[in-house]
Amino acid sequence: MAYWQQWRETQSFDHCQGKCLAVKLSAEVADLSEPMRLSLKEGTDAVVDRIARAINDGLKDGSLSVGSAPHDVARLLYDLWLGASVMAKIHRSLAPSIPPRR
Repeated sequence: MAYWQQWRETQSFDHCQGKCLAVKLSAEVADLSEPMRLSLKEGTDAVVDRIARAINDGLKDGSLSVGSAPHDVARLLYDLWLGASVMAKIHRSLAPSIPPRR
């Protein structure tokens, strides 16, 4: 959870410089340049792999339980984060990335 919290604090919509290029350029660049698409894929795959390792660590120490393979969960979390990040930029709000309280 600290990973996502840090992103919210450092990569949200307030300022343009130094923000996540995967969010800002990926859809546009992926259609225009195969080498750039492959570079983005390599980078995002590396992030998903890191998330999967963190999930595996949580499973091993008993602090986490998931209903699917760790890499599948990591990919889903990353995909959801990417969509929420785009929506945060469109709406200039962090609301898409903040789950409702119960």
